[in-house]
Amino acid sequence: MKSNIKVICAFQFQITSLSIQLIYNDVSDFNTSFDIPQFIQIKCSIVCCASFLLIILIIGWDVVEVTNWGLQCNSISKQCDKQIYAPGRYLVGPFNSFFNFPGSRQNIEFSDDKRAQSQPLKTRTAEGLTLSLHVSFQYQLIKNEIASLYALGGLNYEATFIRMARDTILQAAGKFEAPKYWTNRRNITQVMQNQLQDELKKAHANCVSLQILDIDLPDQYENSIVQTQIEVQTKTMKQFEQRAQMILNDILVMRAENDQEIFAINAQAEADAFTITQAAQATANKLLLEAESKGYEMIQKNLNLSQEEFNQYLFWNSVLKQKKAKLVFNPNSVLTYNMNHN
Repeated sequence: MKSNIKVICAFQFQITSLSIQLIYNDVSDFNTSFDIPQFIQIKCSIVCCASFLLIILIIGWDVVEVTNWGLQCNSISKQCDKQIYAPGRYLVGPFNSFFNFPGSRQNIEFSDDKRAQSQPLKTRTAEGLTLSLHVSFQYQLIKNEIASLYALGGLNYEATFIRMARDTILQAAGKFEAPKYWTNRRNITQVMQNQLQDELKKAHANCVSLQILDIDLPDQYENSIVQTQIEVQTKTMKQFEQRAQMILNDILVMRAENDQEIFAINAQAEADAFTITQAAQATANKLLLEAESKGYEMIQKNLNLSQEEFNQYLFWNSVLKQKKAKLVFNPNSVLTYNMNHN
């Protein structure tokens, strides 16, 4: 940006020189009665002032890049404003310019990756085993404290963050025993992030998140831990299998109990249905007998039959109702009457 301004200034000076040359050419044709040196001096002054104002106007602009925050500082007095500027173009005046600070989250990584800012962190566990940690964390500058951050370390603040992170993480890592990095890794990560947040807060930044990418322990110890974890997982799997078998047995018992209960309910329902059917049949027979009795009483009364005659009526009436019955009128001649009828 500044190199472009120098080019513009040089171009402007060339324009100014050309303007002065044109003035001298005009003077040769001017009326000799006019004071030529005074005219040239006035015109040159006007051109120089205009050129100077144009140069000041050109170099007085500066830009805050996208996703950045701007801190305006004076290149002569080295003083900076406390106001933080959002992305955009601003008229800051001569000798003033912006220092751009990232407004988004930035990543710092300790690993073997070529993009990492530093090598893996090496320390020892609480029991003295060698430990190599591959760690990354994300920080974000506190907007209202950017001026204080610049006063603390200038633009080389990330080197300060790396140094603080290295010391903090190594100090936290040495407090845990090696098995904890397998069984309680999430808690270790949270402890490291909280401690790093406390330190970065003093340097006007926030630790947004932290990740343990890889853990390197001595091979012999790692193999023993792997074997231990395999045994633990095998034991856990067998416990789940036993629990599943117990649940399956409970299901079978519940199914047998339900089947027995269903059978009992069906048997009770059949018994109740038989009882209800028999009671209904008995009631129907009773009503039928009562109706027949009333009918016979009316017949006996209407026909004015004696009891003996009525009994004979009932006898013959019952005989006529019998299917496949035969009456013998004259036994000597073996005369029979077939009572079969539909």
